[in-house]
Amino acid sequence: GFANIQPGEVVADFGSGGGIDLVLAAHKVGPTGKVIGIDFTPHMIERAKQVMGEAGLSDRAEFILVDIEDPQVPDNIADVVISNCVINLCPCKPCVYKQIFNILKPGGHLAISDIVIIGDVDPKVREYFQSIWAGCTGGAMPEDEYFKIVQEAGFGQLKVIARHILGPKELDEMASCPGKKFSPIFSEEKLAQMQGKIVSIKFTAVKAKE
Repeated sequence: GFANIQPGEVVADFGSGGGIDLVLAAHKVGPTGKVIGIDFTPHMIERAKQVMGEAGLSDRAEFILVDIEDPQVPDNIADVVISNCVINLCPCKPCVYKQIFNILKPGGHLAISDIVIIGDVDPKVREYFQSIWAGCTGGAMPEDEYFKIVQEAGFGQLKVIARHILGPKELDEMASCPGKKFSPIFSEEKLAQMQGKIVSIKFTAVKAKE
């Protein structure tokens, strides 16, 4: 994958959820490496522990429970930080990227998938989705603002690996994740105004060697 994980490395997954990416990372780091699952809910950490156990990889994993508003994690513990569509849900993105910067050892890198906005979106429509916090689109911000936060946290060599504009069906799924039962009822008309503006991005960036 684009995270470029090597055997023997320590990989931290920010927002590790059910642990699927942790299992993949644990296979890549091998028996001499380690994965660290960082999540915001005890329920998800328990689930990820179970998944790692079933995969026979518990000995390579540790877990840290953090506050989504102010994630506090030890410094200089990881060679790579990965995160899959989680940071857009965090209220304070600068706090998150400062923490990720601190988690990484000098010379370490991040590999992030996330959701951003491109082009002009009516501010009222954007505020509407933020106010109801619709699924995975609620916290999305303009791509240039997002990358500015990453760079201001101290990261360099930012490279966009992939950009994918969400189609109507994907957009609907994103706005209603984790499921219609749980997500707020949103206006289909307002969702149509976001068409072609919500983008899934994958990018990497590096923490300079001291």
